[in-house]
Amino acid sequence: MLTPISKAADFLCISVSAYISKCIVFHDESAFSHIDGLLGLLGFALPFITFRLTRVYQPFRYESAINNVMRALAAWLVAQLVLAAISHGYPGSELRGHWLLWWTVIAACALIVGRCAIHVLPSLIRSWRFAPMRVAIVAACSANDDLLGRIAPQVRRVFIPEVIYDPYLSFNTTIGIIPAVKSLAKLKEIVRAEKLREIWIVNSLFQPISVEDLLQAFCDDFVNIRVLPILEVGASTTSVVDDFRGIPILNVMATPERNWETVPKEIFDRVFAFFVLVSISPILIAIAIAIKLSSPGSILFRQHRKGVNGDVFSIYKFRTMYQGADKPGTVVQARKGDARVTKVGRFLRSTSLDELPQFLNVLKGEMSVVGPRPHAVEHDEYYKNVVQHYMFRYRIKPGITGWAQVNGFRGETAEIRMMEARVKFDLYYIQHWSFWMDMRIIFLTLANGFVGRSAY
Repeated sequence: MLTPISKAADFLCISVSAYISKCIVFHDESAFSHIDGLLGLLGFALPFITFRLTRVYQPFRYESAINNVMRALAAWLVAQLVLAAISHGYPGSELRGHWLLWWTVIAACALIVGRCAIHVLPSLIRSWRFAPMRVAIVAACSANDDLLGRIAPQVRRVFIPEVIYDPYLSFNTTIGIIPAVKSLAKLKEIVRAEKLREIWIVNSLFQPISVEDLLQAFCDDFVNIRVLPILEVGASTTSVVDDFRGIPILNVMATPERNWETVPKEIFDRVFAFFVLVSISPILIAIAIAIKLSSPGSILFRQHRKGVNGDVFSIYKFRTMYQGADKPGTVVQARKGDARVTKVGRFLRSTSLDELPQFLNVLKGEMSVVGPRPHAVEHDEYYKNVVQHYMFRYRIKPGITGWAQVNGFRGETAEIRMMEARVKFDLYYIQHWSFWMDMRIIFLTLANGFVGRSAY
C-alpha cells in the first residue's frame, strides 16, 4: 500500500524542489536554456533508477526510519552526482551548477520530511481509523513471565487485553487489573459476554496450549484466532507468516483483512450492481408481471441469511413458490418436480433469474457480486455440525455467484458430500482471493450461462 504513496511523495518532493531552486537561481527566464530543461527531465528520471538499485522502495515494516531515510538520501545524491557530471560537458554549466546544488539541498530536506512522514503513516492510520483492538490472550504460565510486558513492545499499543486464559493456573486470579481464568468454559463465557472478536495465542515451547481445543470451543463463533510467534524482544521477524496492523502473527483461523487490496472489490460491487439493475430493469419488470399473473402473493421473496461474520440480513429473490408453501420456521430445499414451485418459478430457478434482485443486497453492501453463496439460516444450523469448517464461509461477504457455482456446485445439495465439496471450493476462494479471480468467476458465470442441472 505504501510503495505507490512513497513514489508519489518522492516525485513531488523532487519536482517541487527543482522548481523552487530554478526560481532562486534563474532570475531571468531567458537564461534557462533548452539544455537545462532536458537535463532537468533527466534529473527526474535518474533518482528512480538509483532508488530502485538501492532498494529504497522495499517494504520497510521492520526497518528504522533513519535507515530508510539514509538509503533514500544516498540514492538521491548519487543521482545528482551523475547529473552534475553529465551537465559539466554542456555550455552554461556554472549557472546550472548553482541550480543543481540548490536542487540537491532542498530536495534532500524534503525527502527527509516526506519519508519520515510516510514511515509513521501506518501508525497514524491505525490511531485515526481503528480503535484499540480488544483481545483475549491465551498463554501458559502467564502469571510468572511478565506476559504483557513482553508483548507490549511488539504490538505497538493497538490492543487492549480483556482476559487471559491460562489452563495451568491453580485458581482464577488477576494479572495487573486483567482477569486471568483457568477454565476454557469461563474464557468462552467472557468472550461472548464482552463480544470479543480476537483471541491471541502466546504458546510456550514447554507448556503448550492445545489449539485444537480452542478451535473446537469457538467453531461456531466468529472469533479470529491468531498466534503470536515472537515473544522475546529483538527476536528475528523474518520468518513470520503475516502481520496484523504491524504486529507479526501466524493466523490459525481469522477473517481475511479488509485492507486497501479489497477497495477495488468494494467499488466494483457497487458500480457493477448499479449498472446491472439499470440495464436489466425492463427484464425485472417483465418478471415481476409474470410472477404476479401466475399466482397470488408478493413479487419478491425475503429470507434471512447470514452475511460476513454471521450478521443476519434479508436476502431478496423473486418469489418462485406458491404463497405459504413453507411451514414457518422450516426450510426445505427445492427438489426436482417440487410441487411447491410455480411454473414461472421453475423457469426462473433453472435460469437463476430469481437471483437478480440480490443486486439490491450488493448495492446495500450486504453481499458481493462474487463470494460463497449464503444458505438459509436453518440450513446453517444443520450443516455447521456435520461439515467441517462450514461456518468459515461467512468470514467474507456472501456472493451472487462464486467459485463453487462455476465449478458445478449450484442448486440442491441432497447429499452431505455435495455440501462438503461446495465448502471446499468456498474455502479455496477465501484463501486465494484476488480481484482478477473475481473477474474470472464473473466471466465463467456469463460464459457457462445461468442454467444449472441441480437448480429446481
